[in-house]
Amino acid sequence: MKIADMIREALEKKGYRNLKEASKALGISPELLRVTINKGHMPKDRTLIQIANKLGLDRSVLILTAHQQKVPAEVKGFFLSPIETKARRGGKRIFPLSEEQCIYLARILNGEELQMLRKFRQVTDEAKTQIIGFVDYQFATKKDA
Repeated sequence: MKIADMIREALEKKGYRNLKEASKALGISPELLRVTINKGHMPKDRTLIQIANKLGLDRSVLILTAHQQKVPAEVKGFFLSPIETKARRGGKRIFPLSEEQCIYLARILNGEELQMLRKFRQVTDEAKTQIIGFVDYQFATKKDA
């Protein structure tokens, strides 16, 4: 889905009848909204965040979709498609990785590496700092030997 479609659908759900009314509610100029929806213009990330907040869209999905549209066709395959997170518990997704992300990671990592990544994502920030420090230390000592 393109960014213009995402914004257009969200505006329709909110019940905005015209671009002037919608742009006023979003806090952006009518011209910027018009070129974004009709001509595929990519606003700055700051503006996309503002639009996402006002329309109740997932900010990261909106920004990732915009950036993915900008890259050349030959490198688009290297990016995962952003998906909107629906199931949340305490501000976090119930499933830390989407199915698409797992499939992608399975192509570039072996089973042990994938399990380590899953476990790493579940530990506290303090534990992550300790793990990274340990790995850096191990790497440095093996490199010198």
